[in-house]
Amino acid sequence: MKLCLNDSNCINSGRCYSGVCVCTNAYFTDKHYEIRNHALTLPMVEAILHDIPSLHYFYLFLFIFLASIGLISNIFSLLTFIRDRIRYTVIGVYLIIFSICGIIMMILFLTNIIIAIEYDNYLVHLWACHGYPYLFLVIINISILITAVIAIESVLNRYFSIDRFRSRKCTLFVLCGLFILVLILNLDKIFARHLKRDQSSLLFCAYEYPLQQFWFYMNNSTFYFYIFIPCMIHLICMIFIFSKIKQQKQKWYRKLHICIDSLFPSFVMILCLCISALFQYLFDSCIIYSNRFYIRLRIGFLLILYIPHIFTFLIYVLPNKSYLKEFQQSWIYRLFCCSCCLADKQRQIQEFQIIHNLWYRRTSLESVMTISSLNDFFVNSEFYKSIKLEL
Repeated sequence: MKLCLNDSNCINSGRCYSGVCVCTNAYFTDKHYEIRNHALTLPMVEAILHDIPSLHYFYLFLFIFLASIGLISNIFSLLTFIRDRIRYTVIGVYLIIFSICGIIMMILFLTNIIIAIEYDNYLVHLWACHGYPYLFLVIINISILITAVIAIESVLNRYFSIDRFRSRKCTLFVLCGLFILVLILNLDKIFARHLKRDQSSLLFCAYEYPLQQFWFYMNNSTFYFYIFIPCMIHLICMIFIFSKIKQQKQKWYRKLHICIDSLFPSFVMILCLCISALFQYLFDSCIIYSNRFYIRLRIGFLLILYIPHIFTFLIYVLPNKSYLKEFQQSWIYRLFCCSCCLADKQRQIQEFQIIHNLWYRRTSLESVMTISSLNDFFVNSEFYKSIKLEL
């Protein structure tokens, strides 16, 4: 969305509501080829279908590739976090829920392919307008809040000696409260959006914020809740960790790697959230589809929101030595090692057979002639059998 002071600051006949440019209903009905949804909740498929048809296969490959990486990463992370030494901790419960949300997110990511194929179907349109954005935002918003709670818990365990194996009832209560809050705060994606037909009888999904001010104000307020507050929590945690490290004056910068398991996730979340917020505020909400640069840029910014869910293993497991050791003791790692060892053994057997065959050919040739230089005489190989080598 674009910040504004009055209607003159908005393009494409947009109206200024609470400092934000919003497309009017007349704008929607007159131009069916324009973006009609909020930047964060617009179905990604709608923009992809309006891009160059030759790029549809590229998007298809990109979705499958990223979803495959995300599923593998989250499955590996989940298998790590459900081990006894992690799942019985408070932070382990949050990490398990985050991994489950990541798996669900990757499944939703793959549903974009089905939506693109059957986009002319009314039920698919209905799902793309209401169900998909609502479920997508519920999962991604609860994940963002969970990362903030993980950052707080990590600081408490590291610097305030809080028992990480304390009762998890409070953790479950916090998770239930966050889920209920997120479910309620995203209801505008269901009640404030409607399927309509334009002058060309094409279905499109449109907000009706000018007619329903309550949902409009809720959407703007939740943005600050999901973006600003988690960013501030991660930033405060990072500053606190840096301050504690800086107190160790002698070569303090060399000890950053000790806290990398807490600093790296917070840095990634701040980066992704700030980029998404930058797109939402600096770009107009009424962008013409013919401008493919904005379409691809918007798709790229939407994909940034998936980064923490795609690379969960890289963000939370690899930087943490204890988590990495737990993963190395999991059955999937042992299975992977066994398969690698089996492949290595097969390679060694093949190399041995090749060397054996070469040696057999060499010994068979020795019965004919053994020559060390051009001036040597012929020496039968039987002569060497009577020689005893002494080392």
